[in-house]
Amino acid sequence: MDFPVNRRRFLQVAGATALATSSLKIPSAQAAPTKITYWAWSEHVRGAKAVYPKFQQQHPDIEVDIINLNPQEIQDKMLIALTTGVGAPDVALIIEKRFPTYPQTGGLLDVTKSLAGLESQYEPRLWARLHYEGKAYGVPYINNSAVMFYRRDIFEKAGLTAPIDTWPEWIEAGKKVRAMDSNVYMHQVSGGVAGNGPLDGYMESAGVQYFDEKGKTIRNNKAAADVLRFYFDLVKKHDIALLVRHNSPEYFVAMKTGKLAALHSGNWGLERIESESPENKGKWGVMPWPKWSKDAPATTGTWGGSVLAIPKSGKNIDATVKWATFLGTNVDAQVGLWQSSYGYPTNLLAQKDPRMLETQSYLGQSMYEASLKPRETKYFNLIPDWPRVQVAMGRQLDLMFKGDRTPEQAWADFEAEMAAFTG
Repeated sequence: MDFPVNRRRFLQVAGATALATSSLKIPSAQAAPTKITYWAWSEHVRGAKAVYPKFQQQHPDIEVDIINLNPQEIQDKMLIALTTGVGAPDVALIIEKRFPTYPQTGGLLDVTKSLAGLESQYEPRLWARLHYEGKAYGVPYINNSAVMFYRRDIFEKAGLTAPIDTWPEWIEAGKKVRAMDSNVYMHQVSGGVAGNGPLDGYMESAGVQYFDEKGKTIRNNKAAADVLRFYFDLVKKHDIALLVRHNSPEYFVAMKTGKLAALHSGNWGLERIESESPENKGKWGVMPWPKWSKDAPATTGTWGGSVLAIPKSGKNIDATVKWATFLGTNVDAQVGLWQSSYGYPTNLLAQKDPRMLETQSYLGQSMYEASLKPRETKYFNLIPDWPRVQVAMGRQLDLMFKGDRTPEQAWADFEAEMAAFTG
């Protein structure tokens, strides 16, 4: 049945409806998140993904595309991108010892204000590495200190007890391992450019510097020559260390098959041992880097470490700075990186966090408590063109282990090359 429509009543209802509608808050379409790209590699990608949910809780409007690239690829692509001004991500992970090359390009963002007030939370020399001409161009990320992983079953068979405190004791233990089985070595060293990583741990732990605070080469550097001699003697005199190129197929076979009673690595090495040797879970342990003598300082050096670099050409600088400072300065993030990918926090507050003492299931012990907490990490003075240092030293390492140079001659040649470069 149709009802007649009263015009006055219609207008009253229509007006009331319009008034009610105008007072409602009708939600608009939600703004799209700000997207940024982050370049990192292997274990760092895993770490970033592990802490990303925490970041999204704090910044739900920012979306991070975490891209896994080869570390050398990142270093080279970033350097080209900063020089040309095109092709860079919003933020990239840069190997710490290579980082001084990048601020000179003029392509990095000045992050001095973003890091204001945080200096006391970082080791002074490490903090200085972030700076160029008085300004910060890098955000701290993680460190990698030298440690010794070891095979519990091989140590037990050789009658050894961990931890081994000093290098003289380590050499004697290595001789026992070699006497037990001539196919097994105490640990490994590397020649070539790849040998700079392990050598750094020896040099830095001994308090050696190649360059002074102004970047000039230290002349007649007997302390450095002595450490190079020690590195050589582990192979050629004491016959306790396997000479094998780091990350070569032979290196991984030796680690996996029990040809090494111990493995010199940075703390990141646990990730590699886990992935390459899952069947040996529970057989591997970890101990501190040996001291040089009973009375020597309880120090270690590094094998790696990384810095977060932000190109100033990025389109979403504010979001990028939030992501980078979250990774490098947030205690929960720093501890989360340790828990997920064994990146040793650079933040001193994170190092003191109780979660650092948690047991790593593969080892059955806390890697931090067993190997890192008992040692203070020492650092080189860096110069802008550190790759030149690596190549020059790598060449001398190869000549030395081939018998074409004594360690003293190798050091003298290296020092002369560096002096010609830096003065």
